[in-house]
Amino acid sequence: MKRISTFWLAVIIFLHAVDVDAHIIGDEAHDHPPAKYDRGVKPPVVIKFAQAQTSTGTAKGKESKNVAPPPAAIFAPFAPKVTTRWDDQFFYVESDAMPDHRMMVGITAWQQQVPIPQNYFGDNAWRFPLQPVVAANPLSAKSHFFRGAIALAANGVPIFNPIKNDGHTDTFLAGELDEFGGHAGRGDDYHYHTAPVHLQKAVGVDKPVAYALDGYAIYGFAEPDGTPAGKLDSFNGHTTSALGYHYHATKTYPYLNGGFHGEVVERDGQVDPQPRAQGVREALPPLRGARITGFTSPKTNSYSLQYQVGGETRYVNYILNSDKTARFDFVDGKGAVRTENYSSRQRSGGDEKGGANKNKREPEPRNANEPARDTSARQPWMKVHGKEMDANGDGTLTQAELIAEVEKVFVGYDKNKDGKLIRDEYEGAGGVRSAMGGFVKQHAQEIDVDGNGIITKDELTATATRMFDRTDVNRDGKLAGDELVLPPGYKATPPDGNEPRPKRKESSP
Repeated sequence: MKRISTFWLAVIIFLHAVDVDAHIIGDEAHDHPPAKYDRGVKPPVVIKFAQAQTSTGTAKGKESKNVAPPPAAIFAPFAPKVTTRWDDQFFYVESDAMPDHRMMVGITAWQQQVPIPQNYFGDNAWRFPLQPVVAANPLSAKSHFFRGAIALAANGVPIFNPIKNDGHTDTFLAGELDEFGGHAGRGDDYHYHTAPVHLQKAVGVDKPVAYALDGYAIYGFAEPDGTPAGKLDSFNGHTTSALGYHYHATKTYPYLNGGFHGEVVERDGQVDPQPRAQGVREALPPLRGARITGFTSPKTNSYSLQYQVGGETRYVNYILNSDKTARFDFVDGKGAVRTENYSSRQRSGGDEKGGANKNKREPEPRNANEPARDTSARQPWMKVHGKEMDANGDGTLTQAELIAEVEKVFVGYDKNKDGKLIRDEYEGAGGVRSAMGGFVKQHAQEIDVDGNGIITKDELTATATRMFDRTDVNRDGKLAGDELVLPPGYKATPPDGNEPRPKRKESSP
C-alpha cells in the first residue's frame, strides 16, 4: 500500500510540473498537449420553446406563455444592436458584428483588412440548436473547421478557430489579434479567435460569454458560482450536475471550444450552414513590419485605422456610403493621400439548407472609377497557368504543388542564397523558366507588399496563395475541373521567364 501511495504521489508531482509549464496567453512558446476526450457525457435536458417567438415578443398571430430560452439572457444586454429570435429547434442571432470596444489595436501581423459592418440579419442570421445532440463522432478543431466561425459571442460577434486556415498557425501567438482577441478577416469581417471573457462585465460572471455552434454554452475561466472550472477535456469542456456539458474559456490553447461535443455538419472546412460576410475589397497580403496603434469612428459609417510601419505613422480612412460604395483614403507618413473607391462585393446570404448559392463566387471588386473589366479576354492568372504547375499531371493543382512551385522559383532566383530577392536577381535574361518565374518578373512591385525593393518568400507565398484562393470557386483547397478550364477560343501563351518587364509605375503608399 505504501508503494502504491508513493507511485501516485510521483504522478501528481509530475502532472503539477506539466501544468506549471503550460502555455499561457502572452508566452512565446506554445504546445497543444493531447487530452482524453470524454465521449460518454450526456446532453443537458432542454425544454422546447414556442415557435417563432422573438426577444421583443411573439410573432404576429401567435401567442405564447413560454419564457425565453436560456441563451436569450446573454444577448439581451446588447439589444437593440443585437436581436434574437427562436423556434422549437434553433436560436437565431442578428447583428452587424461591430462590437462597442475599439478594434484592431495591438495587431503586429496585419493582413491589411479593416472592420466593416456585416449584414448578419434575416436569412443571413447566425443560428445554433436549442437542444444540442451529442455527436456520434466528435470533431476536433485541431484538424477541422479552419474556415468560418465555430461559436458566437454574446455581443453578436462570431468566433473563429484559434488556428487559422493554414491548419497550424495560432492566430494569437502570430500577433494577428488585437487586445480583445479579434481582427478583421478576408471579407473585412471582424471576429474573435479567443474567448471574449471581457463580455462578463455586461452579461455577468455567472452567464456564458458565448455559445458554440453545436448549441453548448461557453463560460469564462470559472464556474458560475466562482469555483475553478476543474478538469476539462481536449475540447475545453466538461459536465457538471448543474449545467450538464459546457465549454470554458482558458488562457491556454484552445482558448475556447477546441472542437464540437455536439452534432454539427462540416462542409468545405466549416460549420454548415452559417452566414456569409460581405466585404468591399478583395483580400490583401500581409503588410510586413506594420503595427496597428489606433482605431476610431469619427461618425457613423466613418472609420480611421492608424498604423506604424518603417518609422512612419500612416492611416487608412474609409467611409461606407448608403449606396453600398466605399471610399478609402490611404495617408502616408508625409500626409500624401491615395484614394480608392469600391463597389460592394455582392455575396450570397446564409442558406439554412446549404443550397446552391453557398459556394457561388461573386465578381472580384474593382475600383469604382475603372471601366468594367473585359472578363472574356482577361482571366485569372491561376486559371490560365494552373495546369503548368500541376506537377503530377493529374489535372488538379493542389496547394502543396503551388507552394512547391513557389519554393522552386524563389530558390532559383535567390542567387546569393540570402533568403530575399532583389531586382538584379529576377530581372534580365535567364533565371527560372516557368509560369511562376515569369510572374515574379512582371509583378514584382505587387509582390513586394512593403515596398522596400525586396521580395521575401513569405510575400511571394502570400501573393500566390491569394490568387489560388480567388480561383478556388468551391473552396475545396484545390483547383480542378471548371476552375482550370478557359473559355472557348481563349488562348494564352505561358510566360517563359524572358519576357520584357513592364516599366515600374511609382505610386504613393
